[in-house]
Formats: sequence, C-alpha cells, structure tokens
Amino acid sequence: MGAATYTRRRSDFPDFIQTDVDIDALADEIFLRYAGEQKVVVDGTPYTATYFLRGYCPDLRVMKLAGELALRVNRRAALGDMGLKALRITVRDIMLAALLHDLGKQHEDCAPFLDLLKNRDLRSHEQKLLEIVRDVHCRKGPCMIDRLKDAGREELSNPFISTVARRHGEDYQTNRNGQLGCWWAREINLITIADDYDAMVSEGPERAYKPENFTPRDAVKLLRTGVEHGRYETRLAEIFISDVLGLGSSVAG
Repeated sequence: MGAATYTRRRSDFPDFIQTDVDIDALADEIFLRYAGEQKVVVDGTPYTATYFLRGYCPDLRVMKLAGELALRVNRRAALGDMGLKALRITVRDIMLAALLHDLGKQHEDCAPFLDLLKNRDLRSHEQKLLEIVRDVHCRKGPCMIDRLKDAGREELSNPFISTVARRHGEDYQTNRNGQLGCWWAREINLITIADDYDAMVSEGPERAYKPENFTPRDAVKLLRTGVEHGRYETRLAEIFISDVLGLGSSVAG
C-alpha cells in the first residue's frame, strides 16, 4: 500500500475496524519482520542495521499492550459503549507504530546521551538527562523510520507511524489542543499509555524509572493521576486499567 493510499480519516473498508485479532500472533509477525538485520538507506546510500534483538525487547511488550488496548477500544465501540468511537488507525498500524516508537534511540545523535545513562540509577538524579534523551530520540525517530521506508518498507508510508515516533512523549492535551495539536492525538495517546505503563513496571535496567518495591497497582495510581493532569485520555486509560490489566473498573477508583 503506497503513500497515496493513506488519508486522514477512517477507511471505508468494512474490515478496517477490527474487533477480533490474535494480538500475540500479530505481534510476533510484525516483530519478526523488523527484528535482526535490516536494509536501510542513509542519504541515498544503502546499508544494513540491526534495531531489535530477539531476546529482551521492551518495544515488543509495548506493542502487545498497545494492540490489546486498541482491540478493546474497538470492541467496546462496536457495542455502542457510551458513544465511544472506534480508532482511526488499524490495529496493525497501531502495533507497528508502537514497536517503532523509540527507534530514534538508535540514531547516532542519541548514542552519547544513552552512554551517559548506562549503569546509572534512573530513579535518582537523571531526570534532566532522560528529558534530553526523550527530546533527541523523538526528533530523530522519523529519520530512522525514513531510512527503513527508503529501503522498501512501504507500510511505513503511513504518516501515523512517524507521527507516533515524534509525538508519543507528549501529553494527550498537548497533542489534542492548540495550533500544534494533532488529528491522531487519541491514537498516539493509546501508545503513550502502553509505553508509560511498561516503563513503570519493567525490571529492565534501561526502563527502571520506578521507585523501589513499585507494583502494578502503584502504576495504575500514576495512570489515574496522569488522567487528572491531562497526560492520558480518560476513556483510554479506563479501558486499559479495566480491560487490559483487569485492575479496576474506573480511572477514578
């Protein structure tokens, strides 16, 4: 599907809004396509690069969480749940965007900052450095996606993919409002919720942002606080907590 096929609206195809998807199988399919050595084009010159390892991969976890949330939203929308609208992006593209959302960390401009974070306790005094890494990798993410797209990955022509890479770190209200707002604010926020939750509960050193003895229920409390502060869209956070995590029926609880 080429770039000209994509428009800024939901597709008219009847199977666009999917409510029955094997998320694990789809995640494995997408991951195997992008894991290991990849062809890329940098300034017109072809190279090869390795972006994802088949062992430990936080982005794979985020992709599965985002896929589950997308599926649950579409299912509820199909049942007419309190006027909830189906997503404007396919479950597959949401999952692909979730896998590639942090690809900018692989850019050469990010390497010096990531080296500074190695072997440091990210829970203590590294907030400013983390903010720099986030800023750099969100700006460089679309560049990394273009390198794959220029090497023949036509599915990356969907502008949603690079928009997520650039804007997933922003609050929902920031992406939704004002002159710099984004038409896909809701779909982007879906991935932000999955990414933030995984970062809060992860045991991996590169995502260990949480305090000691932090539990999934503690993470849910922070998601609810994030709703109050405009970081997360209320219904998305509610469905994530109740349907994906099974940890409660309301963001206000």
